[in-house]
Amino acid sequence: MKGKSMTTNFTGKFSDKKITIQADDLGTINYYSVEPESVDEESIFFMMRNRDIIGMNFGNADSINDPTNYLEIIVPENIIASDFFYFLTEELNQSGYSLNVDYKMTISAESTKVYQAYWKLILPLLRGFGLEIVQPKKVVAKPRHKYAKSLADVPFKINYNGSKATVYWVKRDQFVIKSGASLVAETPLTKAGIIGFAAKFGLRLRQEHETQIKDNVLISDITLRSVNEVGTFLYFAGTNGWLQLKSPEGKTLNELTVVK
Repeated sequence: MKGKSMTTNFTGKFSDKKITIQADDLGTINYYSVEPESVDEESIFFMMRNRDIIGMNFGNADSINDPTNYLEIIVPENIIASDFFYFLTEELNQSGYSLNVDYKMTISAESTKVYQAYWKLILPLLRGFGLEIVQPKKVVAKPRHKYAKSLADVPFKINYNGSKATVYWVKRDQFVIKSGASLVAETPLTKAGIIGFAAKFGLRLRQEHETQIKDNVLISDITLRSVNEVGTFLYFAGTNGWLQLKSPEGKTLNELTVVK
């Protein structure tokens, strides 16, 4: 006996660049054939090249892998967007993708069941727009960046969302943020009014270095382990950190170090 199918009513609209599906209590799905000009700060993005997933982002559609199309999930109010994003990265990791976002968090068993049920409901719609969750023939990995000793003396500047800093990449896993860096003061909240996982991670990093911060300004140098930690510490993430670090010549750290 075949299982019963579930039908969901929806409304929508489309243009030559975007299709929007508003699916009752399942939130909103947007498909883009070009990079979106503006995004919801709690949107979950799949970046695709044709039908292959080449990246996932939370709150932005930045990518250095030249996607051909984008899928945006705006979750309903009963879903915590940041937690669901982390849930999805774990789901895709189990399917053979390498999309880990470098954060570690715990989601309760009860919440996991809610997210699994929600994912099961919206997946057919996402598949209709070309999303395929399959074991990739070749593991889809994040871009690799290669450290070079010649970078150790380069003062990379950050100027993003109110944060300004000078950063040196001194060793493969050591990034020095110089004294005088300004930190984003206001902790971003989700639509539900709670602190998301990226912000929690940023607050934890700040707590670890609380004696070196005064009035949201760094009063002595600190050393962090990754570009991700640098961005989360300074401005609570929300963008591709490799694109925010710029050399005196204006080249991004990504341009100087990405392995092609």
